[in-house]
Amino acid sequence: MNLKNSLMLGLVLTGTWMTPIHACPTNVSDPLVYQRRSNPTRCEGINRQGVSGSFGLVSFATSTLRRYPAQLSLQIPQVGPSPNLRVRSFGRRYQLDELTLQRSQNWYQIDLNTNVLQNANVAAESLRAIAHLPGSQPVYVPVIIQSSSSSYDLVFYSPSRTVIHSLEISRNNQVVHRDSRPNPRDGEIRFTWDARNQPAGLYRLHVEAEIQQRGQRPQRVTRIFALHHNPDWLSR
Repeated sequence: MNLKNSLMLGLVLTGTWMTPIHACPTNVSDPLVYQRRSNPTRCEGINRQGVSGSFGLVSFATSTLRRYPAQLSLQIPQVGPSPNLRVRSFGRRYQLDELTLQRSQNWYQIDLNTNVLQNANVAAESLRAIAHLPGSQPVYVPVIIQSSSSSYDLVFYSPSRTVIHSLEISRNNQVVHRDSRPNPRDGEIRFTWDARNQPAGLYRLHVEAEIQQRGQRPQRVTRIFALHHNPDWLSR
C-alpha cells in the first residue's frame, strides 16, 4: 500500500481524538475544573464529564519527566503548519487543548504553568500527548514533554477489553518495528519505539486489534496512522 492510500485509509479507520462531552466553559468557580484560561490561551483542567470515543491512539510522545517544574515545556517539531495538540491524564481526567502554540526556531511550543497539574495531583508520568497536522488526512508529529528520551511512547486507549494482535511500523514497505499485546486489557495500552537508528521521514503505523465488549461478539479492527520521525528529536 502506498503512502497516499495509507493516509486515506487512516482517515477512515483511526480512532484518535477522544472528545469531551461538553465544550470548554468560561468563568468556572472551581480553579481546577476544565475551563478556558489565559496566559497562554488554552482550555485546561479536570473534565468531570468524562470522554467519548473508541479504541484509538492517544499519545505519540517522548519524555523524561518525573516531577513538575514551575513551567512545563511542550514542544512539537515544525514539519508543517501549527499542529493540533491535546494532553491528557486519564486517571485524573485532566485535559489540555484548544491552545495557542508559539514558533521558536524549528519548533512549535508552549510553556505551561503547572499549578493546575500539581494542585490536581496529576502524576507527571501519567501525561499523554498527541499532535497532528491540520487537514483532512491525519499526520502525527511527536510531542516532547519537557525533554526527550531515547524512544517514543505510543499509547492507545480502549474503554473495552482489547487484544492487540500486531503492531507494525514501516517505511517504504519495510517493517522496522513489531510488537503485540496478546493479553486482553482495557484503559491504556502502552508501547515504546526506539527509533534512534531509523532515518528521518514519514512512517506507517499499522495495528490489528480485537475489541471484546461484554455480551457481544469480539470485533476485529484495523488502525493505520502516519507518523513523522527524525532521530534528532530523540536523545542519544
